[in-house]
Amino acid sequence: MPETMETLRALRTVHGGFSEVRIPPDDLRSILDTCVLAANASNRQSYSIIVVDDLEVQKELTGYAGSATLVFCVDFNRINDVAQHLGHSYTVQGFRAFVTGMIDVGLAAQTAAVAARSLGIDSLFTNGLHRGDLARIYSNLDLPNTYCFPAIALVLGYPKAEPDVKRGRLSGPGVIHLGRYRRLSAEEIDRLVAQYDDASNRLDLGVPWREEGFPHFLDWFYQVWSNPEQRPAGAGKLFDAFVSTRFTDEGL
Repeated sequence: MPETMETLRALRTVHGGFSEVRIPPDDLRSILDTCVLAANASNRQSYSIIVVDDLEVQKELTGYAGSATLVFCVDFNRINDVAQHLGHSYTVQGFRAFVTGMIDVGLAAQTAAVAARSLGIDSLFTNGLHRGDLARIYSNLDLPNTYCFPAIALVLGYPKAEPDVKRGRLSGPGVIHLGRYRRLSAEEIDRLVAQYDDASNRLDLGVPWREEGFPHFLDWFYQVWSNPEQRPAGAGKLFDAFVSTRFTDEGL
C-alpha cells in the first residue's frame, strides 16, 4: 500500500487525553506550512489559523488540551483589509461566502491532521468551541467581530496511552452512490442498523446502549444523542445567530 494511504488509514482520534510531551517546533511549523497548501476557492484561503499552546487557554476554548490546538476560523478580514489598503472594495457575499470559507477550513484542517499523523502526532477534532458562550472564544483569541467565525479546533499531541480502539466508518450503500443519488431500501436500512450494532465494526461510539435498554444503537442515537433536550443548551442558537448577523445577505 502506498505510504500516503497508510498514513490516511492510520488516522485516529485521541479522546483519552494527551501527554505532556511537546511537539517539536519544527514539526509544528511543518504541519502549518503543509496544511495551507490545501485546495481553496480562488486562491483566497478564506481562513485564519490561531495556534494556541497555553494549556489553560486550550481547555477554556474546547475543554481539551494537547501540545497545541489549532483553531481554524472562517475569516474574510485579511482579504477585506488588503482590498482597502489597495483602494478597492471587496464584497463578502453573505452566506455563500460563509459556505466557501467552511470548505476552505475543512480542507486545510484535514490536511493538518494528515500532516501531523505522518510525523507520528495524533489529533482530536472538536466543535467544543461552539459549546457555551461564543464570546469567550472571541475574547480569548481577540477575533474580529465581523466576517470571522471559529469553525473547528484541532488538538495535536501524543496520547497518554494508546487508544483502546479505532472507530469504524460506513462504506457502501447510503454513503457511496454510483452514478446518481439513491435512497436506501428498507432491507438496506436494516443492514445499516446491524452494522452499527456489530461491536466489531466499532461504529457505536462505545456507549452502553444495550445496558440502557435500547434494542439498537441507533435507537439510542436518535432518542438520546440527537435529542435537543439532552444536548447542551444554546450552542445551536448561538451558531445560527452569528451566521445570520455576520454572513447572510440580510445581516450585512
